[in-house]
Amino acid sequence: MTNTKRMKKFLSFPLVALACACVGGGTAGTEQAHFEWGIAKLCIENPIAPDAKECYHIELNLDTLGGDGALAAELSAVLRDSVLYAPVRATVIETMAAFADSLETEWKTELAEWYDPDAEYKDMYQYYYKVDGRPTEQASDSILSYISTTDCYLGGAHGSYVIHYYNFDRKGGKLIDIKDVVPADKKAQVLKAMEQQLCKDWGALNLADLQQKTGITMLGDLYLTNNFLLKGDSIEFLFNQYEIAPYAAGLIGITIPLPANQ
Repeated sequence: MTNTKRMKKFLSFPLVALACACVGGGTAGTEQAHFEWGIAKLCIENPIAPDAKECYHIELNLDTLGGDGALAAELSAVLRDSVLYAPVRATVIETMAAFADSLETEWKTELAEWYDPDAEYKDMYQYYYKVDGRPTEQASDSILSYISTTDCYLGGAHGSYVIHYYNFDRKGGKLIDIKDVVPADKKAQVLKAMEQQLCKDWGALNLADLQQKTGITMLGDLYLTNNFLLKGDSIEFLFNQYEIAPYAAGLIGITIPLPANQ
């Protein structure tokens, strides 16, 4: 099979929403908000070097909201700025293309320099970067929660897997900050609850014992991260690899009651 035949590049954004769902709150007789979900997709798969059988892979799949409402605009901004890390004034699909082109350009230079066709472990040159984004099932009448996952391998001993949550006010479109959920006078209380829940989850006597057993807090103290998911009367905080613990500790989730329910 020739390199030309192996080369794949797919970029699309359906103008017709894949699904249409009523996600607004309210009771019978009140106006409800209808949001049209679509999906922006991009896929690139090219040989890592001329005549190489191994390929690098870039795949982006993001659920998006149609329309010009505040919520759709805020979600698009988050996808551009925080998920794709490309704060440009463009549509999500245009930002995806720019992000992928930048990544591919970087990879081509790096792989051309490092690639050895006779290397025993040629698989390590097969870089990949995959991003998925979708609304979560934790949605409520007033809040839309969205989850993005990034799974990538960029060389080295292991890949990386990262999850981020984003919570939006359905009516006004505002991205909700942890300060909107945990008032200043509740911060110490919530941090203590997080510590206690972690110790309970891991069977630790205290924070020092927890660190010795798991490595949690070895790289940083617990803090009120903006990576959280609202779950009715509880909240889940999520710390990704290397944020507060070594890679081996994995993703660290802590679910506690909301401050008002503690």
